[in-house]
Amino acid sequence: MKFVLSTIAWVESIAKKEIEKQGWVIEETIDRLITFSWPVELIPRINLWSRVWNKMYILLAEKENVVTFDELFDLVSTISWKSYFKKDFPIMVKSNSTRSELFAERTIQSLTKKAIVKSRVWNEAIVDEDTSLEKMEILVLVIDNKARILLNTSWNALHMRGYRSKAWEAPIKESLAAALVLLSGWKFREPFYDVFCGSWTIAIEALMLAKNIAPGLKRKFAFERLWLVNPEITENERVLASKKQFAWEYIIRASDIDPEMIELAKENARIAWLGGEINFEVKDFKEYLDKPISWTLVSNPPYGERLKDENLKSMYNSIDKLFRLNPELNWWIISSFMEFDDLIKKETYKKRKLYNGGEMCYFWKKNI
Repeated sequence: MKFVLSTIAWVESIAKKEIEKQGWVIEETIDRLITFSWPVELIPRINLWSRVWNKMYILLAEKENVVTFDELFDLVSTISWKSYFKKDFPIMVKSNSTRSELFAERTIQSLTKKAIVKSRVWNEAIVDEDTSLEKMEILVLVIDNKARILLNTSWNALHMRGYRSKAWEAPIKESLAAALVLLSGWKFREPFYDVFCGSWTIAIEALMLAKNIAPGLKRKFAFERLWLVNPEITENERVLASKKQFAWEYIIRASDIDPEMIELAKENARIAWLGGEINFEVKDFKEYLDKPISWTLVSNPPYGERLKDENLKSMYNSIDKLFRLNPELNWWIISSFMEFDDLIKKETYKKRKLYNGGEMCYFWKKNI
């Protein structure tokens, strides 16, 4: 069976390494989509172990040069929908068209739904869906006139690990936080710092990575409601994932100036079964200027509308000073405060483009 994994922007290389680590062979990578083939029984494992992927889809059908709605209708009709859903099972259709002649996304959605209904109800005109059930997602992608019909096996995006209680303002996504830790090259037995920890994300994802905790252990998936995988296989994968966790202790220090944020971070760590394993403390990051620190630091400082311009410049000048005072520190920050380039010696820094949600950021690091 062919699978398609969607990933967040600019971390495709990490996603590909995760796939190859499991022994799967990648067939195609395009527009943040990675296609590969593997037995259907691995659907639970893929969903359970995703760190940077967005959603996992089954590729139900695909065809080149789909340029008319009739051709799209015929492609959708080739799928044996009755093999996946009962006729009253509720579904929703999403679509996305890029560089293609079929670009009216609402028309794509309605036409696809019509073709599915026709296939599922033996040519009946209408079908009464069971509204007590949550809808399953069908995604129609048309890229460069190549149409793909995809079935979402994940349900909600995979960055939703199931351990977030609350968040202050707009936290960094879990998948992006995991990507930042992986990009930093942190050696797990060495201390790890987050000096703008906010409500939790980077520090918790770092510890989950170090302890080899499967990110999806605390959540449910759409495939569990279909007839694709024996429930025993799914349960066995969960048990196996639990056994793969490491019991070692790690040094992770996470601080923030806001006491309310620290209390929220502690609560989120507790829900993630990591209570007491991260050293959360109320602390102004400028206090780190008083004595040297080393090892690895990954952080997401405030930016945008959270601080006034003059306070932002002062804070980022202090961040630059902190890094200059600690030449042995493997440090990284993600921010959309583009004026940081104007405050620093650019030859001291390297940066990588990333997106936090829809906002373009840079991931700055020390230039070794």
